Amino acid sequence: MKQYQIELEEERMKVLRSFHILDTDPEKDFDEIVELASVICETSISAISLVDSDRQWFKASKGLIVRETPRDIAFCERVIRQGDFMMVNDTLLDNRFKENPLVTGVPHIRFYAGMPLTTSEGFNLGTLCVVDSKPKQLSESQIFALRILAKQVMRQLELRATVEKMEDQKHSLMQSNRNLYELNQNLTTSEEEIRSNLEQISSLQANLEIRESQYRGLIENASDLIYELDYLGRFTFVNPVMEHVAGYNKGELLHKNYWELVHPQHQEHVVEFYKQQRKSRTENTYLEFRMLTRSGQSVWIGQNVSMLFLENGYVHKVTAISRDITELKRAELNLENSEKRFRLLSENSPVGVFETDVNGKCTYINKRCCRMAGLTEQEALGDGLAAAIHSEDRYSYFSQWRETLSEIGEYAKEIRFVNKAGETSWVINRVVQITGDNGQIVGYMGTTDDITELKNVHRQLSQREELYRLLSTNSKDLITLFKADTNATRIFVSPSVRTILGYEPDELIGESPFDLIVDEDRERVREITHTKTLHGESTTLEFRVRRKNGAIIWMESNSNPYFDIDGNMIGFQTSARDITKRKEFEESLRESKERAEEATQAKSQFLSMMSHEIRTPMNAIIGLTNLLLQEKPRTDQRESLELLKFSGDNLLTIINDILDFSKIEAGKIALESADFDLHELVSNTKNMLEHRAKEKSIDVRFRYDEKLPRMVKGDQVRLAQVITNIAGNAIKFTESGYVELSVEYKGEVSGKHIVQFGVKDTGIGIEASKIESIFERFSQADNDTTRKFGGTGLGLSITKSLLGLMDSSIQVTSVLGQGSNFSFEVAFEEGVGTSRTDSTRLDVISLADRSLRVLLVEDNRVNQIVASNFLKGWGIAADIANNGKEAVEMIREGTYNLILMDVQMPVMDGYEATQRIRSMEGEYFKEIPIIALTASAMLGMRDKVMEVGMNDFIAKPFVPADLLAKISTFVDGIDKRMARVG
Repeated sequence: MKQYQIELEEERMKVLRSFHILDTDPEKDFDEIVELASVICETSISAISLVDSDRQWFKASKGLIVRETPRDIAFCERVIRQGDFMMVNDTLLDNRFKENPLVTGVPHIRFYAGMPLTTSEGFNLGTLCVVDSKPKQLSESQIFALRILAKQVMRQLELRATVEKMEDQKHSLMQSNRNLYELNQNLTTSEEEIRSNLEQISSLQANLEIRESQYRGLIENASDLIYELDYLGRFTFVNPVMEHVAGYNKGELLHKNYWELVHPQHQEHVVEFYKQQRKSRTENTYLEFRMLTRSGQSVWIGQNVSMLFLENGYVHKVTAISRDITELKRAELNLENSEKRFRLLSENSPVGVFETDVNGKCTYINKRCCRMAGLTEQEALGDGLAAAIHSEDRYSYFSQWRETLSEIGEYAKEIRFVNKAGETSWVINRVVQITGDNGQIVGYMGTTDDITELKNVHRQLSQREELYRLLSTNSKDLITLFKADTNATRIFVSPSVRTILGYEPDELIGESPFDLIVDEDRERVREITHTKTLHGESTTLEFRVRRKNGAIIWMESNSNPYFDIDGNMIGFQTSARDITKRKEFEESLRESKERAEEATQAKSQFLSMMSHEIRTPMNAIIGLTNLLLQEKPRTDQRESLELLKFSGDNLLTIINDILDFSKIEAGKIALESADFDLHELVSNTKNMLEHRAKEKSIDVRFRYDEKLPRMVKGDQVRLAQVITNIAGNAIKFTESGYVELSVEYKGEVSGKHIVQFGVKDTGIGIEASKIESIFERFSQADNDTTRKFGGTGLGLSITKSLLGLMDSSIQVTSVLGQGSNFSFEVAFEEGVGTSRTDSTRLDVISLADRSLRVLLVEDNRVNQIVASNFLKGWGIAADIANNGKEAVEMIREGTYNLILMDVQMPVMDGYEATQRIRSMEGEYFKEIPIIALTASAMLGMRDKVMEVGMNDFIAKPFVPADLLAKISTFVDGIDKRMARVG
């Protein structure tokens, strides 16, 4: 089987070579087929590949820079073996190809598709292939088109072969005709002449044999390739040298035609050359061409040919004496390439290049040198280049030329060129000698560099250095240059050192700066200098130094590295100044800041204490009032209780204003976002305000846009505070008439509902010049207003700040004596849920059915009564602990659903009690809800109670509905926990 495959491959190679296509020049027909294949298959590379014995050769290609590759790595090798279309969608996923050099290296093949080129006898000569550097999949139509194109390639090749055979048959027929003619001529010779010449011929033949023997001996031992051809170009004789070079033995060559050994790329030229020799009947000619050896190697031949012509002009035979001139050709090629490279490099060089003869006259100049001299190439040749040199430089340049070259072999000099416009440019010319074979100087070669910009840079650097020296000399800062060594040795100190440190510059040059730094700062500065400054980092340092008179001053030093031309750091420069006064000022500021912080802390502690001390009795007053109002008092009693509650609420409002002002001042107010019933909120606020308005016989009007969504998302507490502040002021400053509260829908923007709130009154009004002042802290329109109507003057200031947090602002229009109109807009997201009134009613009903037990931890007796009565009214049983210690003992029973915990108590406060409860063993103690009830409403209170383990927070005096809502929040969780505990 293996022998059969070998024979089949040999037959395939014979067929391939019979087409005479290998190593031929590119052809348009094949190039167009390759281009078409690339377009149809949408690939960057395509080729017509022919698989030779040890290579694949590309007759035509697109996107490739090579003409051939080794056969053992060729994709096409596999195509011709399998004899049908092959496609590799991703070579990196195919074990056959992922390590292939054509995949891992140029051209980085990731996709391949090849269609075999099959002869009519069934031999696969190569492929039409398409390649890309990214994975790909061909469609059925693209594969079909590729198959059609492959057939077209094969038809082209077979058509060429048919034409060549017809040409050969034509030449053979013509030769046969010539032979017949010669036979005819010979037959006409008379029989007598033949007989008379027989003896002479025999004699001559004997001499000829002797001479031929001598001739053959010379030929056999010659070092040249010697061979003879018949009139058809077939070998009739070859010498051993010819056998050796061609790689064929004598028998093989005598069965070959001369043209079979000519390289395909030279065949057309060689055939045409010898056609012309035959046509012109030139006996001797010389031609150089490449011969193709048996191994496929190409050998250059220099061939002397003698043609022996018959009388009729036909060639009888050809004698050729050839020589292997491969090395000579290689040397010529190297020389030619070298000269081409020189010309190419010269013409594209950024440096000017010129040559002169031995007398200095220019014989060659490149474009760059022409541009520098301001000349054309023709103008520069001869004496033109020398004439472009500045007259002041020309004589010294040429006078030193020969003398310097003879001594050191190279001459370099800076000179000036002057162009036709009179413009001057600086160049540096470097010249070397060109010597002949005898060592004599035959000319000079030079290069020219434009150094005009460099000259300008040097001049600018010189000017800048002078300027730097001037600046450093006159600078009030201390400018110092240091070496990049371990001690950071000073190499320059500006004169300002006399004023700053009291030293002369010479006293510090060569010294280390660390010696003057005080002990406490020295090691820190040394470490930063070694780890950062000496490693090229710019640094800023503050440290103390000792002046020459012993005084200690603070210095601020900015350091920056500087480098040599190779980028190596050679030192650093510092600019330092005396910052002693600044340091003293900073110390003063620090002390002032500490005192301010202490004052702020004291204020905070005072407000916290006052909040607790005031809110505790207020809780009792407001709480008892609410309880009495729930017990159906007589009409006269209700009026007194409502008046008492109103006064308590007013007092609580003043307290809240002071606390809110404190929070706003500290920037610690954050808005909440929760769903609430907008209509209910505004209605409740209006109902509350009506009580105040009735006392003054003022009508409260209410307009509410029904297009508004019922539930919205926002901070209802702060919104109610803003509305209450504005509407409360309107009632306060209105003696007669009405106050109107309006809520209008202004449409939707970016998914949010725009709501406009307005408060209009018929009160005292505000002067236009004083509208802005009413929003200032502790300020009202005038002092009479404060005395007549009271108040802290914080309400509108707080309102303005809160609206700012809501991304809103308040608008005011007012006429003195006629009334005012306040309005603002807020954007709300639409909310979900039910109204608070309904949910509160449901909470009361649901809590009454649950038999809840609450532990109330409170040290104030009145507050105990108030809270326990409300709890009782909601159907909740309450036990009372007078302090945290009692609470810890009582909770051990594990029978409570929830704890209401006061924060400030004797014996043990609420914080410690909560921590102890949370630390007890058992899930019950970790999860039981603990709600803080505190009279303190200062900043951070919520965070503090949450940190110790409490679940929620409510301030005293509490609004009963708020407390009920807090308890209801935990009801579902209470049931689940009690079920687990039970």
